[in-house]
Amino acid sequence: MIEFDAVIDTEGYTWQATTDENGVLWLVADETVEVVINRAVVGGYVYPAYVNDAGQLIIEWED
Repeated sequence: MIEFDAVIDTEGYTWQATTDENGVLWLVADETVEVVINRAVVGGYVYPAYVNDAGQLIIEWED
């Protein structure tokens, strides 16, 4: 399992988030929101990322 610091949406907003036991991404928010995630922050670095059809965060690591 990858530990990530936050996720970033296509509007540039940074969200605190967590995953459940199935790897499904959950945003920490006071209300229900719909966003498109396109980046993840891991160890202070920003990587391209997306949420797949199962709701799991996929981080695209550079080789």
